[in-house]
Amino acid sequence: MAKILDDLNLRNIEIEPDGEQKENNKEKDLSLDSLNLQVNSQLNSEKNFFFNSLKTADSVSLLFMCYDLARSEIRKAIDGIKNKDYEKKYEGITKALKIFDVLMATTEPNEVGKHLITSYLFITKKIIEGNINLDVGVLEKVIGYIDELESAWKKMLQSKEKPTP
Repeated sequence: MAKILDDLNLRNIEIEPDGEQKENNKEKDLSLDSLNLQVNSQLNSEKNFFFNSLKTADSVSLLFMCYDLARSEIRKAIDGIKNKDYEKKYEGITKALKIFDVLMATTEPNEVGKHLITSYLFITKKIIEGNINLDVGVLEKVIGYIDELESAWKKMLQSKEKPTP
């Protein structure tokens, strides 16, 4: 129903209710408008915080944000598969694949970078496999692979921070 209303709104098509419904709808519209303003205000402040975090984050923090977002999108896809909501599955899979495309494109092709790109290609392959076969187990393993990558980065960063004797 919401998609239909959005489509009608997008095409500037208005549906005119009869007299009594118009009065009830005006009252509902006023309360919905105030609710929408509150929600939009909150969303805008969250977006601003998110974009400010992106602007000020160092490269490792950005990498961790990408990993978090990829995990979140894969969980969304898993939920879509479990609930047979294939639009949700599609959105999650598509966004997760885009994240790994960006990670591969921005990884420097040095020795470590080549291994990272290989890992990202493997993860991408597994996401596609889980998508095609509607296999929740494969997608859950992908989340585990992302966790392992993040853990390896954290261990490496901790070892760099420790003073050498």
